[in-house]
Amino acid sequence: MSSELSYSSANDAPVVEPKPQSFFSRWLGVYFSPGETFQEIGQAPRLLAPMLVLMLIGSLGGYLMIERIGVRQFFSAGFEQAVANNQMTQEDADKQLDAMTNGVVGTITKYSFPLVGLLQPLVMGLVLAGLGKLITTLMGGENKFKPLYSVTLFALLAISVIQTALLLIVIYLKPVSELDINNLVGSNLAALLSMIVGKDGLPKFIMTLGRWLDVFLIWLIALLAIGYGAVSKRIKTGTFATGLGLVFGIFALLAAGWAALRG
Repeated sequence: MSSELSYSSANDAPVVEPKPQSFFSRWLGVYFSPGETFQEIGQAPRLLAPMLVLMLIGSLGGYLMIERIGVRQFFSAGFEQAVANNQMTQEDADKQLDAMTNGVVGTITKYSFPLVGLLQPLVMGLVLAGLGKLITTLMGGENKFKPLYSVTLFALLAISVIQTALLLIVIYLKPVSELDINNLVGSNLAALLSMIVGKDGLPKFIMTLGRWLDVFLIWLIALLAIGYGAVSKRIKTGTFATGLGLVFGIFALLAAGWAALRG
């Protein structure tokens, strides 16, 4: 056989595309090699498996949380704060709390927590992927929505597993009466400030802003920036990080301002 024929046969051989990684390989890869994992996800995006697992984690976490804390205990702190701010009387607060936690309404309220946990990750994923697409459009980049959404789901999954595990550890190890309903995991600056000066030691604007300076939120922004950069053309990871950080920063300031206005 001539060398020309051999060379031609080699070139005509079909190129075998690498098989997409398994769901578990991608999941673990987000922790240990996010850049390479997100690039691979972009080549063959998958949605169903991460969606189902996120829904399971969210629903189970919501159910176990409200089962442990109780509907009345969960909402009582908010009513106590409203009474302290003279937004309602103690009598009105007791009536509304009773209405929310007793009978059919109480049952509906209780089971709304796993329902919210079921749907929230999917909605959040759509919003974040849409934000990534908006940043891409504004900065002249190029990508497709399905890889963006798949990257978002895997980033949320990686964080949700750790965050939900910590949440369950905290609520089942600490007495319910000692839990801070507004900051259960305590993975943010506000929790540290509360330990130093107390929950009421600083203005609400500062404490609310501190809740947004959260380890898991910073991690999420970092993963999304890496993932969106990996599945996009003509736009860098740093641009996504800046855009996402700016948007979350604006929301943090608005939330802190609203908390300050409410007293």
